Amino acid sequence: MRTSFSQYIRFQKRLLILYAAIMVFISIMLYVEPTMSIHFSNLLYIHAVALIFLMAYLTIDYYTIAKHHKELSSRWSNGMFIQDGIGAAKTYEQQLYLEMLQSVNDAHQQQLTSILQDKKESMEFMTTWFHDIKTPIAISRLILEQAKENPDNESILEEISRIERSVNQALYFTRTDHFARDYFISRTELDTIVKSVVKQFAKEFIRRKIKVDLHIQPVVVETDSKWIVYSLSEFVSNALKYSNDGGTITFISEEDSGEVRLSIKDEGIGIPQQDIRRVFQLGFTGTNGRVNRKSTGMGLYIAKKILDKVGHRVTISSKEKLYTIVTVHFRKGDDYYSIVK
Repeated sequence: MRTSFSQYIRFQKRLLILYAAIMVFISIMLYVEPTMSIHFSNLLYIHAVALIFLMAYLTIDYYTIAKHHKELSSRWSNGMFIQDGIGAAKTYEQQLYLEMLQSVNDAHQQQLTSILQDKKESMEFMTTWFHDIKTPIAISRLILEQAKENPDNESILEEISRIERSVNQALYFTRTDHFARDYFISRTELDTIVKSVVKQFAKEFIRRKIKVDLHIQPVVVETDSKWIVYSLSEFVSNALKYSNDGGTITFISEEDSGEVRLSIKDEGIGIPQQDIRRVFQLGFTGTNGRVNRKSTGMGLYIAKKILDKVGHRVTISSKEKLYTIVTVHFRKGDDYYSIVK
């Protein structure tokens, strides 16, 4: 924001009032003093010269301040401001403000450093905990699978699978802020990715008699196989959550000159139109989540966040009581080093 000359003049009201008072006093003294016979025209000349000097001072001071302000604005827009210094103060008032800003900035930097350190420690603890908790889950699964004579084991295994998915969901959520440390973009068969996702839910598909219909073309996409499998798993988990037993979940791939599209379609309860635009928002459970109490509002948010980071767009369409289609768009020709955001 640039300060205009008229604004500058308004800030100099005290100086102008002082100047006017001094000139009036001098004029009265010169005009009424009997020993000094001064003509009125000479008095006007003195006023004119004094006014010229005043305007010269104000003009020079204005351009000095404007230059300093422009420098500060440039530093601010480039993110340098106080961190790299804002130059020497031109007036005592500027010096006071500079010291105050520096004090506030130092306090802010200390608080920010403390917050970042606390967050780092919390993230390290949570990541370690997630990895540690997966070990007893895996052991519990192994024990139950070996003890098949208990008819309740299948139900317990399903609950363990849900716990495992929840732990993975939290683990992936903590990793998204440091995504660049753990990704590898490669050319991968789309069919391989889809089959890996379907395999994770094989038991639930069988138990609920839900048919898996695959229409996948032999096509290769550029992506990170681990992150894309997790994101697609969230979409399939959501499809299963709101599908009726005996239904069908369909995987369809399409390709054109610009992209490859993978669509996951379920025949579930669908999504109300007023909720469509908000399903990827953090914590949004929507009408279905409130009715069925099965949603946390985290899964789709994390999946969308991951897909954004690997450069894949995701769209969703739905019609209540009929279907929901989630489509992931794999762009062609993405540069390996620029695909990750």
